[in-house]
Amino acid sequence: MQNLAPDPATGRALRDALGRFATGVTVVTAAGADGPAGITANSFASVSLDPALVHWCLGRDSARYPVFAGAGRFAIHVLSSAQRDLAARFTRHAGDFSGLEVEAGPDGVPLIAGCLARF
Repeated sequence: MQNLAPDPATGRALRDALGRFATGVTVVTAAGADGPAGITANSFASVSLDPALVHWCLGRDSARYPVFAGAGRFAIHVLSSAQRDLAARFTRHAGDFSGLEVEAGPDGVPLIAGCLARF
């Protein structure tokens, strides 16, 4: 076992160690001024059932931050292990909804069909 602290000298080792922690993968979607946007996120957690609250994180330096920060609503899609391609699609391309079965939810939030769960 290696003890790691956030430090420039251990940055890569820290990233590799954190990457080994198993988490669920989600795609978060929102309606943006230029059309639908999506991003792959594993920073999702349930906070409360009553009231229903969830938490997910997006860095302020992300090119997609303005879309999600300005969105009144968003949807979180929990993916199965068979949906790796869907997860990979939204790691780099926010607006690539081509070929997906998508419906518009409240306030135009894009809702992707076929996920394990959708919030």
